[in-house]
Amino acid sequence: MSSTRFLRLAWIILATPLVAAGQPALAQSADSPAVKREFLFEVPGVKTQNQGGQTMNMYFHYRYNTGIAEADIPNYEDLRSHALKFMDAVDAAKNPYWETLNQQLCTELKDGFPIEAITCQLLVYPDNRPGLPYEPGYHGSIHTIGEIAPLAILPPPPP
Repeated sequence: MSSTRFLRLAWIILATPLVAAGQPALAQSADSPAVKREFLFEVPGVKTQNQGGQTMNMYFHYRYNTGIAEADIPNYEDLRSHALKFMDAVDAAKNPYWETLNQQLCTELKDGFPIEAITCQLLVYPDNRPGLPYEPGYHGSIHTIGEIAPLAILPPPPP
């Protein structure tokens, strides 16, 4: 196959999902919003009391409400603080699933800030501490509210 034909085929394959989703491949249509304002942040190495004192990374990607004024954009540190306070308040005696915590946290962030869509990922570290259940490999929960691509951040490669 010639390189030109290969490039044309690659373009068709890559552009097809955009067109199929109703979005023009190269430009926005006149009646779709031209600007979507989004933000992403990580909270690494969070030590929790949940499930025997696990450590995790938390990731958040969200889209602000359409047409949000510059003055109304929250500082991500406020969302970060809310997430950390939420995790500190978890009743470890109930040993909740990560999926349950993530759903509650993500919903609180969505409802408490000018956010139209959000995806939250809790990525829990492997755990082989003596006296606790062995939990091999990174694991966790992804919760998404609204029209935004779900996070799927991969853990670091093993040493």
